[in-house]
Amino acid sequence: MSDTYISMMIESLEKKLKLLDRAIEIDKEQEELITQEDPDTKALDANIDAKGALVDELNTLDLGFENMYAKVREELINNKDAHKDEIRTLQELIRKITEKVAEVEAFEARSKINVENYLKRRRKKISGSRASAKAANSYALNMRSMGSGGSVFLDNKK
Repeated sequence: MSDTYISMMIESLEKKLKLLDRAIEIDKEQEELITQEDPDTKALDANIDAKGALVDELNTLDLGFENMYAKVREELINNKDAHKDEIRTLQELIRKITEKVAEVEAFEARSKINVENYLKRRRKKISGSRASAKAANSYALNMRSMGSGGSVFLDNKK
């Protein structure tokens, strides 16, 4: 029975590696989208949604792995020699996962900076639009007030 749990743990870690590879792909796509001068917000939203679903799946895998490990922990500790190959495989997978997680975290840090820069550009653009609208509104008010300077009588006689 413990062999089944150990093989399931290995499968879980392998699946997690594939999901982390996909997360890196999504992060690269997000970086391309957000660094464009005028990003496609719909594509960016879809990208963020895909990343959220991936995070949920990773969390589920982590929880399942922890539950399985709790069931075989004693067996692995007490019979290290009998499970030497499986332990080595688990350790190697965990090392690879740690590297991938570090890569994802680096992308996330860059992404945060890129999003902040994008928001600064948008705020600047919006404030420029507001200033233009305010100037146009002010001009229209001034023109209206000039036109209503009182009644003007025009003599059409020759």
